[in-house]
Amino acid sequence: MLHALALLVLAAPGQASSSYSAAWDKVQSAIETRYYARGARKAEMERLLAKYGPRAKGATSDEGFEAAVNSMIGEFKDSHFELFTKDDQGFYLMDGLMHRSGAAPMPEVGAWFKKDGPGYQVRMVLDGGEAQKAGLRKGDIVTLVDGKPFTPVASIQDKVGQSVHLTVDRDGTMLPADVRVQKEGALEMFLDASRDSARIIDRNGKKIGYFHLWTQANDDFKNALSGAVYGKLKDTDAFILDLRDGFGGRPEGYADPFYRPEAHIEWKTSPTQGMTELFGYARPLVVLINDGSRSAKEVLSFIIKKSHRAVLVGSTTAGNVLGTFPMRVNDWSYLEIPMVDVVTDGVRLEGKGVSPDLPVPQEYDSNGNDLVLAAAVDKLAGKGSR
Repeated sequence: MLHALALLVLAAPGQASSSYSAAWDKVQSAIETRYYARGARKAEMERLLAKYGPRAKGATSDEGFEAAVNSMIGEFKDSHFELFTKDDQGFYLMDGLMHRSGAAPMPEVGAWFKKDGPGYQVRMVLDGGEAQKAGLRKGDIVTLVDGKPFTPVASIQDKVGQSVHLTVDRDGTMLPADVRVQKEGALEMFLDASRDSARIIDRNGKKIGYFHLWTQANDDFKNALSGAVYGKLKDTDAFILDLRDGFGGRPEGYADPFYRPEAHIEWKTSPTQGMTELFGYARPLVVLINDGSRSAKEVLSFIIKKSHRAVLVGSTTAGNVLGTFPMRVNDWSYLEIPMVDVVTDGVRLEGKGVSPDLPVPQEYDSNGNDLVLAAAVDKLAGKGSR
């Protein structure tokens, strides 16, 4: 999410309504007053609201209401526009953005899913999570959990702290995977994964730092990145910043360590004692992008590419760059609305994205090897050290 500036919270949490009619009235009012193109696309907006209002008001279940609203949203064809219920992982991400502390915890296995036919496709495998430990791959489709239909939230809600058996469809081959279900806030899960991703890759005598920035939602993620740059990865010869998949937030400050002039500052408490601090990281940098790099990650990628500070490796980003903020509709749903059009240095990235300097058309091979990361390592292994 690329947060809009100076936004007002449109509805307070806890203002639940059992009436789908009342819920629709909130959705309609929010769109009519906050949708970024409510003037330019007024006639189309009113037509779609009139078309789907009766269906949403006449819903007989939360699922039916969600389907009606999201069918309407699909016709708008904008990014950052969706209704999430408590059965969607996105609900917990929205709640984390609304409540920095005290966000609703989410049952999770260290992966992010998207509905795909009879199951749910793995869209992200998070560093250090149970899914990664079990060998799940991006693109796998999870169909069953303990022999029953799998959903990312409801089907494992009562399994927290337990090990469950997943049935995984990988290119038509059914595979087993045993994972332990945990429970935490969605943003906390992504923050843990970002921290756990920091590692050093040795290649041809060079040490290459690696960090996967899963979101840019708040300063915790910025601090995690800078902490890795100046801590665990400070003595590396080059750096890989992975911006693939995950979610956005705000772009400011994330690239600061890579633009500062590099200096080693000595803090001496005596002629023989003290500490040394690294200021700035000026060594070679590669940034990884793909069609799951979205929102603020695209703005950051654009800025880095324009400045020629790094080589962008991978595939073109999502082109999902509208500014947004979540609105609580009732106790079981959030509405994400695109409120702000974003133009970066005269370029509107919505629907366009950012292209790589070094394209890698296939992200993973049939054995699950990361071809984009391999290309980045090869690129840096041939560069001079600091």
